[in-house]
Amino acid sequence: MVAKNNTYEEPFPFLKGGGELGELTRTFDWSATPVGAPDHWPQSLRTTVAMILSSKFPMFLWWGPDLIQFYNDAYRPSFGNAGKHPLALGQKGEECWQEIWAVISPLINQVMTTGEATWSEDQLIPIYRNGKIEDVYWTFGYSPIRGESQNIEGVLVVCTETTEKINTLRILEGHKDELEFAIDATELGTWDLNPATNKFRGNSRLKSWFGLNPEEEIELPLAIAVIAEKDRQHVMDAIANALQFWSGGMYDVEYTITADPTKRERVVRAKGRAWFNEDKIAYRFNGTLQDITEQAAAVQKIEQAVRERTEELGESNKKLQKSNADLAQFAYIASHDLQEPLRKISTFGQMLASTLKDADQASKNYIGKINLASERMRTLIRDVLNYSQLSKSSDVFKPVDLNLIVADIITDFELLIAEKDAAIQIADLPTIDAVPTQMFQLFGNLISNALKFSRPGIKPVIEITASFLDSGDYEKFGSLDPALLFYHIKLKDNGIGFDDAYAEQIFAIFQRLHGKSEYAGTGIGLAMCKKIALNHQGNIIASKGEDFGASFQVILPVKQGQK
Repeated sequence: MVAKNNTYEEPFPFLKGGGELGELTRTFDWSATPVGAPDHWPQSLRTTVAMILSSKFPMFLWWGPDLIQFYNDAYRPSFGNAGKHPLALGQKGEECWQEIWAVISPLINQVMTTGEATWSEDQLIPIYRNGKIEDVYWTFGYSPIRGESQNIEGVLVVCTETTEKINTLRILEGHKDELEFAIDATELGTWDLNPATNKFRGNSRLKSWFGLNPEEEIELPLAIAVIAEKDRQHVMDAIANALQFWSGGMYDVEYTITADPTKRERVVRAKGRAWFNEDKIAYRFNGTLQDITEQAAAVQKIEQAVRERTEELGESNKKLQKSNADLAQFAYIASHDLQEPLRKISTFGQMLASTLKDADQASKNYIGKINLASERMRTLIRDVLNYSQLSKSSDVFKPVDLNLIVADIITDFELLIAEKDAAIQIADLPTIDAVPTQMFQLFGNLISNALKFSRPGIKPVIEITASFLDSGDYEKFGSLDPALLFYHIKLKDNGIGFDDAYAEQIFAIFQRLHGKSEYAGTGIGLAMCKKIALNHQGNIIASKGEDFGASFQVILPVKQGQK
């Protein structure tokens, strides 16, 4: 078909406007088509074409026996790009729609012969556009157009493409399927309540839990009725609270239901949210229901185990309190009742020794052993008492200058140091948070041992140094608090030393590596040192010297942390 340059605006006002298709219609050579030039068009065609061109709704017209085609700008996008437009204008219907003619031809014939309109929604009708056959969905109606003789001369198509809607629905359906799969996989019940009607929808799982058939509608009073009586008011209060705007609409509650045919108790957790309109009135309340029966049973078992363990600990605590009371009673007896007869034994022994000046040597030896044994017993009782009182809660930590502590100890041992011609070399020692008396006991025992276990004929040398403990060495000294800063205090001597195999054993109470006849002592001193170090959140370890003697490493925090 050949378009002409002349327009029809002046002689044919019914072709005015219409945008792109209006311009194409005016310049199209209609005389080359069966409908002829516009000046020969019947009034019914003129009116219909004018209506189509002026409409913003997609419209399409087939006219005459050959179904010559007209359409407007609103219909134009349905052709796509590189498709039937603009050849479709003035073209015969069968030539234009060859790929779908078998589908639409019966509908056109039905309208042309019966005069009855048709209507189709979201109908799949693939067409050629964008250089290929595409699946296109349409909602359309075919209506008859009558000529002057009242015969049906054409078919008017009012349509809209719904491909995008269908694709969106498919995506939503896919998301819905995924959501339903996720809900099914997690074994959740879902519910959606209308607060205005107190009726709600639920999935099949929720309905089965409530003892309902899948098709039954759920009413809120029915759902409340199957809740265990002990939980019912709590759930009703939670619902009422969620439906108040000021609450934020959040809903999270656990309760028990007994509605399925087995009447077994099912513990569930309901989580949801209420939605509010502009008037702050809830119009929707929805969420999920999860069966937590097994978890609840497990929690009950744990709680029961905790209760039983708490009772056991309570009994153990009572026994410990009784044991502590017994220990306190023992300490009282040791400090009073035991020491008193010891004093008498010692006194009478000394008196006996003074009255038996002329006694034979054997008797003097026996008396000497009595006095020595009583003195050893007194020392042992004193050390046991000191050890038992190391953990008193009344002990107060305060800043302690270890230089002053060691200076006082050296003063106490002044005669022994002079007797052994010992040399004590002390570096600058730190000030730490500690119990002063326990620090005196700790370093007093270590220096005393160093003097006691010196080698005969060898001048004793004792070295005491201090430095900060490197954080990378914390693990070497047991469970030190990583939040604390520690001092590393070393005390070395050149005495007889010990085998490294006994490095841990020497800190055990009453543990002696040498006979009582060789070296005096009760075997409690180093045990006290260990307990004092632990009381101060530190530690102490021992090792054999490089050549001779022993080495003690005392770890003490600068400041006491939270205990």
